[in-house]
Amino acid sequence: MKKLTIFLAACFMYVSCQDPKIATSTTLGGSTDLAMNAVGNEFYGSVKIGNTNFETNESIKVTKSEDGVLTLNVKADLPSSSPLTKLIPSSMKDASGKLNTVMKIKNTSEGILDYTNKDGSPFVLVKYDSNIGDKYVLKKKDGTTITRTVVGKSTVDEYPYGFYNIKVMTVEQDSRIPGVKKILYRANHKFGLVEIEIVMEDGTSTHMYTFSVK
Repeated sequence: MKKLTIFLAACFMYVSCQDPKIATSTTLGGSTDLAMNAVGNEFYGSVKIGNTNFETNESIKVTKSEDGVLTLNVKADLPSSSPLTKLIPSSMKDASGKLNTVMKIKNTSEGILDYTNKDGSPFVLVKYDSNIGDKYVLKKKDGTTITRTVVGKSTVDEYPYGFYNIKVMTVEQDSRIPGVKKILYRANHKFGLVEIEIVMEDGTSTHMYTFSVK
């Protein structure tokens, strides 16, 4: 969970070679005694649209931690050039149009789970023991489903993270956001979520990164 992003809430709303399976999608075990889960911990991030980096003045602060379920206060200046900015509901912005909202996410040594779909139901974002092809599926109250599929799992340290490389899992989520083709999450068993990539239908991408103080 080291990396969250200013667009996380908006995007959520709307393992060895084993046979692919549908993994447990609404519960998450593992230890919650993680430094990044501490009340008061903060996260800072950046956004890259195409080849341009944007300073978002992002602040994501843990205001409550209960058995690994974190309440996060999320604030940021939104890049006006991003097509995703206009998709964020006004209820998640302050009077000046800046992102200012509260969200929940569960972070454990086993993986990450969020509550940011429209129903507010718990939904696994990643389990670190999953394999390529495994799926996490959530059926919503309206009868539709959200599917997240593990599409990549590093076997060597290959993902640039600060001054070194790490292994990552890549999870792809199907999109129901107009103009968005898919959402890719990249996570590491030690550092948590390290990147969210939003791939638009026109082929362009927005990459979002956030760094934890702890």
